[in-house]
Amino acid sequence: MAKPLHLGFLYAPQSGHQTHAESFDPLNPLDLTAFARDLEGAGYAFLLIDDSVGRAEDVRSEAFTTASFLATRTRRIGLIAAANTSYVEPYNVSRLAASLDHVTRGRAGWLASTGAADPAGANYEQAAFAPDVHYVRADEILEIARRLWDSWEDDAFIRDKQSGVFVDGAKIHPIDHVGASFKVKGPLNVARPPQGQVIVAHRVVDKRSADFAGRHADIAILGTATTGSAVALRDHVLASARGAGRDTQDLRLFAEIVPVSASDHAAGTPQPYAANHVAGSPAEIADQIEALAHAVTLDGLVVVPRILRSGLDDFSRDVVPELVRRQRLRSTEGSVILRERLGLARPRNVFEQPSKQPADTAA
Repeated sequence: MAKPLHLGFLYAPQSGHQTHAESFDPLNPLDLTAFARDLEGAGYAFLLIDDSVGRAEDVRSEAFTTASFLATRTRRIGLIAAANTSYVEPYNVSRLAASLDHVTRGRAGWLASTGAADPAGANYEQAAFAPDVHYVRADEILEIARRLWDSWEDDAFIRDKQSGVFVDGAKIHPIDHVGASFKVKGPLNVARPPQGQVIVAHRVVDKRSADFAGRHADIAILGTATTGSAVALRDHVLASARGAGRDTQDLRLFAEIVPVSASDHAAGTPQPYAANHVAGSPAEIADQIEALAHAVTLDGLVVVPRILRSGLDDFSRDVVPELVRRQRLRSTEGSVILRERLGLARPRNVFEQPSKQPADTAA
């Protein structure tokens, strides 16, 4: 029997490939709350909150702020906020992500993107650099972030009233990073995230992004329009992971799908998006999803409707029940911690010393 799939949802209104109905306001907290709760009720594992710092017409709130707001209004759904490594400082983004993991009690993620786009590049003095330079910067930021998240050991807090000892200073570590672009002493001023390491997602559209995802991502999102190209990107991701000494079981593969409904054709929709378009009756869409999942050996899907909210409502009402009937969706029961929900182990802290085993005294 084919393995069941996780569902994710990309929220990117006014982004050029996703628009929204007049009844949905991206800046209205009531609309945002209802939207996230409906996703949670439909069994989505996580919500990807995209961001843009370039286009003035992208009317939506900043991703980590939005995720923090939704953390107080949801209970189970993972909240993965976007931040572009070309525009952030590693200490700040590491602190934001760790804090989000604490306030969600282990439901946080970071959608790491890279590269300057007009006009944002001019605002951040990043426009002149080639893509490879941006990825070198991104590599360094991810290395710093992972060490900062580990800079507090899990049992650093003692909180012993009798002795008056609050923390064990020996279990708080500077990282003393000196790299090409950054010098970061550490430690982070936020305790280790509940997940140990915040989930990192990266969208894969070419070999360069596949290499990056293989080195750093927990979730690789294949953003391509054909099954054949998705297979090729998958192979690049897995080869990169193996080359970096990673166990490929520590990486989850998702593919983006764009469900196309009658309402999409009736409305003025954005330009086609580089993802698998699925169309037809609910059974036909489910058939296409199953064929894609089988061919690419997917762990899940990221749903990218072209219109909010009708695209979500149509897919949740018509397609999700069909996938449930076919036993192709993961159960929403069990842990709310995103890493556990995705079947990913909690990483060992790089600063912790392995426990010493007692000596064998047997004769």
